[in-house]
Amino acid sequence: MMRRAIRFPQVVEAHRMGLFETFTIHFKRAARDVAQIDGNASLASVHVAQSTWDRWMVGDIKTLPRPTTCRVLEHLFGEPAEQLFAREAGHDFMSPHLVAMESFRLADRQLGGAHVYRSVVHYLNAVVAPDLFSTTESDDSETTFGAAVVLTEMAAWMAHDAGRDDLASAHFDRALRLSQSLTDVTAGANVMAGMSHLALQTNQADAAADLARSGLARLTAGPRVPTITARLHAMEARALAQLNAEREAQRALECAREALVLARTAPPSRWAAPFDEAALASEAASVLLELGALKEAVKEAEYALALRDASRVRSRAFGQVTLARVLLAQGEPDAACAVGRELLHACQSVTSVRLSGQLAALQADFDPYRQVSKVGELLTWMTATGQHRRLLLGSLALPEGPQ
Repeated sequence: MMRRAIRFPQVVEAHRMGLFETFTIHFKRAARDVAQIDGNASLASVHVAQSTWDRWMVGDIKTLPRPTTCRVLEHLFGEPAEQLFAREAGHDFMSPHLVAMESFRLADRQLGGAHVYRSVVHYLNAVVAPDLFSTTESDDSETTFGAAVVLTEMAAWMAHDAGRDDLASAHFDRALRLSQSLTDVTAGANVMAGMSHLALQTNQADAAADLARSGLARLTAGPRVPTITARLHAMEARALAQLNAEREAQRALECAREALVLARTAPPSRWAAPFDEAALASEAASVLLELGALKEAVKEAEYALALRDASRVRSRAFGQVTLARVLLAQGEPDAACAVGRELLHACQSVTSVRLSGQLAALQADFDPYRQVSKVGELLTWMTATGQHRRLLLGSLALPEGPQ
């Protein structure tokens, strides 16, 4: 892959379109405008996939996009495509560590954490660590420490995705310690959101709520970062739902929604993990399922899937698991089967132990309905899929011991 410093990411940030979903809204509007201006109805259907957007944002581009895409981009940003995708003269606007962050994040989305974990850990040990402890004077130490925090947190998520919560916890702890070296408190708050999520996954609801609140308290000492605020409130809501605190959980969920509205106009933080409307809808569905608000949970789960680009297979798979669980809780096995079939078709290439665990739990949820013919067929398929996934994931198991 050819990575280079191009203007596109800077232009996007300057227009406050740093989130893919925000960019897509504006791009679709521009496409409709151009179709009308040019008298060419086909231009209205031009779109940009998330995978393409990801590559543009890290400078992974060899040639200009298709002419129709360029036409819409030129109308949207008011400058020629040649300038948007031109190499930055004289300097790289992203440090190598920031480019690495985006590259690993993209690879994780496409391949799964087990595939990428070793590469991230190697990069941290072989490339980032020497820079952290270098005696050479540098004005870029904040960027290096920030990248170290984000990449270590990324390793934690990948370990969690690979079923190694012990490694994940160690990485999160290390990331939090590294974040103390930054003047920007948002990196540490972002790590605490991840730690809260891990606590939820290991049935430590009280700890999850405490971590979310500590992260929110930390944010009061720094710049406003609505995406992290929203994520922390969502984690708090999930913890409170597990603790059967319905009113408090609903209040925390509403705080998350209010914060995410502000994210549309606030500049994004490079230390914040992506958290968008689709992510919040997915978390809301889990909260509402836990609270027994099934109709609302279905709406949120369906909304999350509608927003999530088809290239985000793993995220969609988790959302499909949630939707199927809600439909089963409503006593609608046929509808849940339809979601289950789509899920099994889509997740064959997703190497995630965490997803395998959720599929096994979903299979148990289907079991009481096995006398329904469609359910019986699906259960047979789920059993075969589970066996295949165990063989596949066994070859990707992470090493024992500290990393």
